[in-house]
Amino acid sequence: MRVGHRQRRLIAAAITFASALAFAAPSLIDGLATDDPAALAAAVTAIERAPAATDLPDALFGAARACEDRLLDPARALALYDRILREAPDARVAGAAAIRARQLRGSVGANAEHATEAAAFAQLVASADSISIAELVMRGDALGAMPWPGAGDVALWTADVLRRRGHPMLAQPRYAEVMRRWPARALAARRGAVGNAIDAHEWSLAEQLATELPSVDAMDALIRDNLLADLASARRTARRYLMSLIMLGLAALGLIASLAEAMLRGGLKRPSWKPPFEVMFLAPVALVLVAVAFATRAVIAPAIAQITIVGIATAWLSGITLDLLRARGRRVHARSLVHIVACGAAAVAIGYIAIVHGGLVELLAETVSAGPGA
Repeated sequence: MRVGHRQRRLIAAAITFASALAFAAPSLIDGLATDDPAALAAAVTAIERAPAATDLPDALFGAARACEDRLLDPARALALYDRILREAPDARVAGAAAIRARQLRGSVGANAEHATEAAAFAQLVASADSISIAELVMRGDALGAMPWPGAGDVALWTADVLRRRGHPMLAQPRYAEVMRRWPARALAARRGAVGNAIDAHEWSLAEQLATELPSVDAMDALIRDNLLADLASARRTARRYLMSLIMLGLAALGLIASLAEAMLRGGLKRPSWKPPFEVMFLAPVALVLVAVAFATRAVIAPAIAQITIVGIATAWLSGITLDLLRARGRRVHARSLVHIVACGAAAVAIGYIAIVHGGLVELLAETVSAGPGA
């Protein structure tokens, strides 16, 4: 069948329109891939004004996420989520939009009456790692004291950030305040308080808080048991850390006492501080290991550097002591064995101290269980 000129024009127009619909949403979404706040805001505005299209809900959802995470405008994000639910309730992203809308409405308010407070909270979250602890506490406490639905979330978040940034003594009273003032968030606050007490080595408090956790269902019981297991593990780690410190101190004192005895027996003869054979052999290899560690695995590099420094220092002390004794014609076989034990104990002790201090216990456990390629 022959197609007339008018029919060809209609087919071409339909193809053009379909192509426009197919590519409208992706081009709008592509506009969100920018780090420029002004350009991002313009891209969100373009999506808000875009005509209806098959993929427009995806673009609206992307714009809403951009408003939440980067423009720090939760009220605008809530309006976009509500638009998805209103105009495209069967869209693929409608379920996620409903969840986000419900969460945002709890802080912004049904009519966005707390948009200012919610935006201030979003800005605080975005700058949490770049501001001082004093400013973090001041802004977090101020928002938590305001009469708005998100005050409990701010107080709990402030406690969590203080704990993460290594200030458990500041975090603990805020967890307690959340448990007292906001019952709906008390369970999450109690869990955070247990972990915070473990971080602060307040074992009795951690055990008390953990045992008081409700166990209504299997998941609650599992969480409580995991926290108690973390507590037991932290206690063992703390005991081993203390024993390692004592062992390192005793090894160092023993080597220093050995050197002092060698000097006293020789009439206060000063030892030669020239690097002994042990150090000349160990130092180049150790320095290469440290350099490789800093170049490839910066996470473990400080621990390797600490182990290297202690290893070289103890080898140096041992070597100059033995050289001094040899120079005076004394036999050093028994003293050498004692020095080997002291240096070995110091190496084991500093190894454990460096691993714990560097937060590498979990990494080491994972490597042992899953292999070096994990």
